[in-house]
Amino acid sequence: MKCKGKIKTVNSSGKVIYKKCNADLDEHAIFCEKCGEPTDALSTGLSARKNFRESWNKFRIIKSRFYPFSIFLLLTAFLLIILALFISDEIAAAVPLNEYMITNILLLFLVPLALIPFAMEANFLQNPLTISQYFKALKYYPKFFMLTLYTILFFALLKILCAGYLLNITIDPILHPVRLILVLHWLTIMFPALLLVRRKNVSSFKALIMCYKASAETRWQQFFILLYVLYVNVLGILALGVGLLVSIPLSFVIIEKYYHSLDEYELFE
Repeated sequence: MKCKGKIKTVNSSGKVIYKKCNADLDEHAIFCEKCGEPTDALSTGLSARKNFRESWNKFRIIKSRFYPFSIFLLLTAFLLIILALFISDEIAAAVPLNEYMITNILLLFLVPLALIPFAMEANFLQNPLTISQYFKALKYYPKFFMLTLYTILFFALLKILCAGYLLNITIDPILHPVRLILVLHWLTIMFPALLLVRRKNVSSFKALIMCYKASAETRWQQFFILLYVLYVNVLGILALGVGLLVSIPLSFVIIEKYYHSLDEYELFE
């Protein structure tokens, strides 16, 4: 494949002209190394829309296979997380910690339970999520615990710096949207770590570093992937909650599919 970009050069008469780059492009190149012209990678293989459509088209055929697992996950991990959010204020009233701290301590131990499916066998479409696989994958709980811990610490730091939490000082209101942007940015660039810790067998911290380096050119597409995940789960909730039986496993499939796209372009090397 040849690059169709333009490069600036000077002809024999000293006049600046632009000519076709025509450099050989690697199959998984995102930009031309010679002229910097973007390839069509972000609109094809790394496109959030394309990955979402491919995920849904394959998933909808076998979605019923995921129902037992969806029910199990809803009645265990997700139910525990919801209960934790409701009782955190009551616990805070009984111990010398505020509600924010109690909530995050509870989430630190419970959120990894909802992330365990990412540690299951590769390719969710070929190996549908099952309850037995879930219990086998629990050995990866410590890695997801650490990912959750790093995320909570980062969010707590933002709360301190952007909302004045624990500082007892007045913070400029402009920092509140800044905090929201940074939270979304973290979730956007770090979500592939959920699969990296298992698929590449790396530590949680190294997975976060790899995600940061890999997202240099794809962060907007990764953000759109998260929007698709949010979209399908909102639809699941609006469908009287029954739609979550479809949207929850579909979310795992969408995220895994995009992880494979990033890996195919060797962005984690």
